[in-house]
Amino acid sequence: MARATANGIQLSYEVHEEGEPVLLVCGTGQAAYTWQFFQVSPLTAAGYQVVTFDNRGMPPSDCPPAPYTVQEMAADAAALIEATGIGPCRVAGISLGAFITQELALARPDLVRGAVMIGTMGRQDVFRRAIANAWLEMDGRSIELTPRFEAVMLAFTLFSPGVLCDDDRVQLFLDLTAAAPRWENPGRRGQIEADRAYDGRLEALSGISVPSMVVGFELDMLTPAVRNREVAAAIPGCRYEEIDNCAHGGPFERPDEVNKLLLDFFAGV
Repeated sequence: MARATANGIQLSYEVHEEGEPVLLVCGTGQAAYTWQFFQVSPLTAAGYQVVTFDNRGMPPSDCPPAPYTVQEMAADAAALIEATGIGPCRVAGISLGAFITQELALARPDLVRGAVMIGTMGRQDVFRRAIANAWLEMDGRSIELTPRFEAVMLAFTLFSPGVLCDDDRVQLFLDLTAAAPRWENPGRRGQIEADRAYDGRLEALSGISVPSMVVGFELDMLTPAVRNREVAAAIPGCRYEEIDNCAHGGPFERPDEVNKLLLDFFAGV
């Protein structure tokens, strides 16, 4: 794993194979290595070079004091593209990573060949704001939840009822989360504050000029399909795809369908 100075901090990144580059951008609390379970191999098998990295706030990348903003994290991604010399490149991100991807495409179209936002939003609503506030209130009271409790609650937010009844996949998820280091402040708080502050961006996103695609999920509770459709409608010429009977963790839950959409879109940009 390599490190690069980007936007005044150190980011940890990894390069997989050779070919035209694809940058994958993590969501809130997501470690970069998790892309390797389902996305890296299909992309490299199709001839792409895949670059993954840990956002600010996720070790081993730097975890500066909170708060962070999505625009700041997009500047991190831009600086990493420049530092590694992979631009202009195809970019895909999920959740917070989708927010980062669309802001990167808006601010630095010279670095982005095509942008895919998986599970995204351009504005907050009451429930999504309440989720972020609840997480921050918990952190502010220094209440330490058990790893098992956190894993179970995370599974509820990420997966559809069908996946939660699939013993093999649930056990894989629980084993992976149990093996991961505990995600702590200030990085945890910084990323969640970036999520909470991201609001009122639909009009600005109409300025995106690079080829774009939004992928929504029918059963997504964190970034609901209706919010994904709003982003797709705001971006000129944006393609919209929705995977039915699937929740927020689509790249884990329905990887074949997500990867097919990525490969089809990337082939055309």
